Amino acid sequence: MPDGHYMACGRCGTMLSKSCPNSIDRVAALSFAGLMLYPLAIGMPLMTLSSLGMKEQSSVLETAAGFYDSGYYIVSIITFLTAVIAPFLKLFIPFITSLCIKFGKRPPGLISAFKIHKHLEEWGMVEVFLLGILITLIKMGHVAQVHFNLGFFSFIGLVLLSISVSVCLDRMLFWSCLDRSEPAEDPPMPPDRDQTAHALGLMRCHDCGKLVDAAQDREPTVCPRCNSVAHFRTRASISKTWALVMTSLFLFIPANMLPIMQVNFLGMPERSTILDGIIYFLKHDSIAIGLIILTASILVPLFKIIGLMIMLVSIRSGKNRYLKQKSRMYRMIEFIGRWSMLDIFVVALLSALVDFGFLTSIQTEPGATFFCIVVVATMWAAIVFDPRILWDRCDPLDKI
Repeated sequence: MPDGHYMACGRCGTMLSKSCPNSIDRVAALSFAGLMLYPLAIGMPLMTLSSLGMKEQSSVLETAAGFYDSGYYIVSIITFLTAVIAPFLKLFIPFITSLCIKFGKRPPGLISAFKIHKHLEEWGMVEVFLLGILITLIKMGHVAQVHFNLGFFSFIGLVLLSISVSVCLDRMLFWSCLDRSEPAEDPPMPPDRDQTAHALGLMRCHDCGKLVDAAQDREPTVCPRCNSVAHFRTRASISKTWALVMTSLFLFIPANMLPIMQVNFLGMPERSTILDGIIYFLKHDSIAIGLIILTASILVPLFKIIGLMIMLVSIRSGKNRYLKQKSRMYRMIEFIGRWSMLDIFVVALLSALVDFGFLTSIQTEPGATFFCIVVVATMWAAIVFDPRILWDRCDPLDKI
């Protein structure tokens, strides 16, 4: 595939792979720079809030620890994984893999680590955390003085480098360099463009993308490149997706009705829900921020739940209308899922930064746990759902 081009499915339009010039060298350089900034961005204080002679500062690590100290262990673990662990692995694994490819090495565990990296793309949320920092600045800018620390500028650099690594990573090229399996025979050419690999007895490995012949003698079928168990479609995809979608739907109400944080001002507590926070920004002429929170915290989870339910019902009914549009909707659901964590990160920052004793302080409330579970459940539902089942159950030749 020529540099700067991408490969897409001719049936539903999904991008399968995208090439990048000098991908291995670029990934090695960018990921190394990101790893150098990582300790400063995660461990150093991001900013300092000062009010009436009192000062508070916090780092990314301290925001996750704040949830743990308050007894919200689920929220703390999810925040720690998405804001600390996953961003590190998103840089470390490509760096090690690119170096091993350049020097022709293949240490034990390299294939397994690179398989894991594919599943980290949606769970590393430094971009969402950065937006949470900006919203926190706007919310607290008129009540306290804000001083930016080294961690803030390092975190911005970490976000830019992390995005650059994801853009420059040519996954197909990396897998071809790591592939030491026996070269397989070319699969038979389909007699028409609508025939699928499934119809020809070929499985696409869910981890590395290699086409595997399902007619091989061994059981279960194992991918010769990454040693993953291959199967035609994600196992129990529909039932798992229904379970996660219904869980999200049931928890969506308490997630938005229960208070997500409590503001103590001069000893008087005031609890606020997600909707209260949106109204706060709209009343104080921060319409753009209010709309961002409304979209990320309420509209996006609803869109994910309703969109997945539409696709599940379509599979059940066998309706063949708008299959391409439903495939695009699924890709949108998969892309926007992690941005719903915005409110959790804002609460984490406010709880860690605003602690001025009797004057004012902010504490986490139970709504944060329900909301965090809703976000994770909808993201996991999009992961376990296999959109190819839409095309299996519906006749693509009759689609409108």
